[in-house]
Amino acid sequence: MSAGRILRPVIGIGISVACLALLARSVPLGDVVSSLRSANLLLLIPAVPLYFLGTAVRSLRWQRLMRGYPVAFPDLFRALVIGLTLNDLLPGRLGEVARIFLVARHGVPVGTSLAAIVVERVLDGIALTVLLVVGILLSGAGDPMRNVAAASAVLFAVVTIALLWAGSVPGPSRWVGIRVIRLFPERFHGPLERAMETALSGLGAIANPTTGLVVLGLSLVAWVIEAGMYRVIMAGFALPGSMAVSMMGAAVANLATLVPSSPGYVGTFDVALKELLVDVVRATPPDAVGFTLTVHLVLIVPVVVAGLFFLWQENISIPEITRRPRRATEPPVAGR
Repeated sequence: MSAGRILRPVIGIGISVACLALLARSVPLGDVVSSLRSANLLLLIPAVPLYFLGTAVRSLRWQRLMRGYPVAFPDLFRALVIGLTLNDLLPGRLGEVARIFLVARHGVPVGTSLAAIVVERVLDGIALTVLLVVGILLSGAGDPMRNVAAASAVLFAVVTIALLWAGSVPGPSRWVGIRVIRLFPERFHGPLERAMETALSGLGAIANPTTGLVVLGLSLVAWVIEAGMYRVIMAGFALPGSMAVSMMGAAVANLATLVPSSPGYVGTFDVALKELLVDVVRATPPDAVGFTLTVHLVLIVPVVVAGLFFLWQENISIPEITRRPRRATEPPVAGR
């Protein structure tokens, strides 16, 4: 195992521990417990279906991105939930490998799956930036939030332009890709070139204006639904918030997961959301931390339970997905 593969999870865990320590120092544990006891946790009942509704919309988006490979919606939904589960339980975002493994069984080449996942992440970034900007405009948030929105907009604008260019004019990208592939041992050239070609073909989906607008629209719908989940839970804590604050909260907390962290994005997610509530809506630190921890649990526990159930249904073990990624994601051979 390379030093880099060992170092990345260690750095992520270190950042998560530092964030949790910062969170613990900001408010006494007893005050957080009191906030949780006084909250109306019955509102978690409608919050959980909202989260899975957003996941269903993301499954529709994934289906649209993999045009030409008619994988059934229920199969994509199960694969996405399993992927989210493994991202919450294991380091290195191995849930994405699991998704590639699962759809490869339906004949989807690795390059197509990988391109779709990359595009999804960019679409999520664009949608979160839009939610953040709308939330700022509606709530009148100050310069810190505006600076976050500006940085996010620049980052995802650059990445989007690069992906659109690769999907619309694949020649230069292919030229660069071939030269990078030549740096690897010869036995890897064929599989890597096939993966590159299917990836470029997959990127062509967003180069189509109609498809691009549809998947961006689905991304916005999914994140607005998730922001609605934040709003429902916020009502249970009697926080002085609004849908605008919920949109900003969803955006800031999820953009913070770009920072390396432990599985489940522990710490980075929580500190970002707590600070937003304290700074923007003047929530008390105990209520802000209680709300943040509750939201995080709603985002993790139900999906992990569902994902483990789907793994049992599929008769697949976690080691089978995570220990054999190369075999799992190998491009299918005709007739197999």
